[in-house]
Amino acid sequence: MSAALTRQQLYDRVWAAPMSQVAAEFGLSGGGLAKICDRLLIPYPRRGYWARARAGHVAERPPLPVSAEPADAPALTAGERSRTRRRQTRAPAEVRRAELLDAAAQIIVAEGLPAATLKAAARRIGLSEAQAHNHFPRRADLLVALARRELEAMETRRRAELDQGRDRQDRVRRSTLAYLREVAQRGALIQMLTSSAEVREGLRAEREATRASESRRVSDGLEAAYGLPPELAVGATRVLTAVTLRAGRLVASGRLSLASAERLTLAMVEAGNRALVRAYRPSGD
Repeated sequence: MSAALTRQQLYDRVWAAPMSQVAAEFGLSGGGLAKICDRLLIPYPRRGYWARARAGHVAERPPLPVSAEPADAPALTAGERSRTRRRQTRAPAEVRRAELLDAAAQIIVAEGLPAATLKAAARRIGLSEAQAHNHFPRRADLLVALARRELEAMETRRRAELDQGRDRQDRVRRSTLAYLREVAQRGALIQMLTSSAEVREGLRAEREATRASESRRVSDGLEAAYGLPPELAVGATRVLTAVTLRAGRLVASGRLSLASAERLTLAMVEAGNRALVRAYRPSGD
């Protein structure tokens, strides 16, 4: 064989024949070819694969991850050592962190939470696992950071809508709709992330603080605007918030359409607020 192989072609070759056979074509050992594949982020069959294949048990091969290496660059040439040292591409730490988070999100949506390892995320963006550990020491750190990013983006959108409200009723309406629309976009990912005990634990303190702060803000507003007793203002806030959160979970799981969730949630929240105002408005008003 005289032609050079690209990463894609080498990937196809090592999944078409045993490593020792492919390596022999290039004057390499099987271990030498494996090291080349590792450096080029090319997955290859592990020990026992071909024996299982001959017995009719063929596992699905993993996809070739994205690499900084140009797609048409030669990875291996007959009679030569592979160009195994890839050009080093350095990016600011915050950029690499964002790329790893994006990669983890894509993996979770496509393959489920267990597949989102540091190694898998790193391979997807052309980094080694060791480099990924420089940004996130543990898998839990990666998942918690991703969950935090998604929740913060959702809250930022909701607050932006809240700030545009003309009056209290309009702000409640805008806030509710913004939350449900963000859930439709991000909710499935957030649900999968928060199904993990390590993610819930990692976010516990800050989420409790956020919920307490938001509950106080809303209940204080109800008390000030409508004269509700403090205990009732807090209770009303929790009940109506629970309605919205439950609708969001149904949207995220695909059991309720966004349009239906918007109609139902707004009807219940707005009716609840009106009923409270009528019941507790001072008699002289």
